Amino acid sequence: MITMLTAYTKELDDIEVACNEILDQLNAPHAIRKNSVGLITCDSEFVDAGVIEALCKRLDFDTIGITTRGTAVNGQSGFDLLSVALLTSDDVRFSTVMSDTITPDSIDAPIEAAYRKGVSKYENEKPALILAYPPMMLMKVGVGQLVAPLKRLSGDDIPVFGTLSNDQTPHFSTCKTICNGAALPDAFGMVFFFGEVHLQFFTQSISLQNIQKQHAVVTDAEGFVVKTLNDMPFSRYLQRLGFVSRNFETLYMLPFIINLKNSNASPTLSCGVYSITEEGYAVFGVEIPIGATIALGKLDANDVLKTTQDAVTRIADLRAQGKASCALMYSCITRGIIVGVNYLAELDIVSNTLNGVIPFQCCYSGSEICPVPNASGKLANHVHTFTFITCVLT
Repeated sequence: MITMLTAYTKELDDIEVACNEILDQLNAPHAIRKNSVGLITCDSEFVDAGVIEALCKRLDFDTIGITTRGTAVNGQSGFDLLSVALLTSDDVRFSTVMSDTITPDSIDAPIEAAYRKGVSKYENEKPALILAYPPMMLMKVGVGQLVAPLKRLSGDDIPVFGTLSNDQTPHFSTCKTICNGAALPDAFGMVFFFGEVHLQFFTQSISLQNIQKQHAVVTDAEGFVVKTLNDMPFSRYLQRLGFVSRNFETLYMLPFIINLKNSNASPTLSCGVYSITEEGYAVFGVEIPIGATIALGKLDANDVLKTTQDAVTRIADLRAQGKASCALMYSCITRGIIVGVNYLAELDIVSNTLNGVIPFQCCYSGSEICPVPNASGKLANHVHTFTFITCVLT
């Protein structure tokens, strides 16, 4: 059994006060069990101010986490929060690792080394869950390339759940992955769970009425690159939809709904296009095979709030049925941007619905990693964008 304790602070100027606020909220000796790990979310200013390093030195458990644009926890929501979710258990054990530096020319080796270090702590056991926190390197490396080595090593037998770091800057220039006080822009953090863990995963992205019924078939693709749709270059297909080349740079704000038909996967993966190559090909964050279909979706503020409410209502219902002990939630940063001037609306829904109902931690995500069931009902690990993802521990 795993339980969660949560804590937060908004204090940036006084490190001692910030640390004491977190420690006082976590001061529940009767609730803290044999094995623990802390999940941290915070604005990057908490890293720069030295709060994260000082706090982790005073905590007597390993920590992992990310910088983020916004967090909801303990009835609070905002851009200026540092939150800690302490997962603690007598029977489930944790192994926390951080990779060496990842570069566009060196991706697989540091991730594989970190994975092997993480699983080596309990050599005779297979992990029951991996929490994954890749670095934000979208301008250099797509998220799919960062997650691919982990998916290859874990297969679909080990569920992988997590998020990329993000921040409040236009070009994600201050993003960090956090591990035991260290905060790095180019490292991959992971937590391995060993023991009997009962999990439920679900995703909310775009309502069906906001997905175009017209779709195109992928007729040529290689890995993360879709070359042609309906036998025409991807860029020409976009032009037929009314896009002009000067607007291609904003494609990352447009959700494409992918049906991976010939890989027996979920028909509702949502993903953005990171760039258009000189040849007119699209670079996605997920591997898309020939034969898959692609349709354009529309994400608007009302749909963001509706799908978020659907997700947290489902969590509350599971709690009422005795089928949930705590929840982790990550929402694509684009969803927060789409909401516009009411910028805390999505986080407020999470906080107002779940506060006092179930321990939880929710934050904005640079890209989402969550298993989804394939056509036969078996979970398969996938990367998402524009999506609200949930991991419920029971």
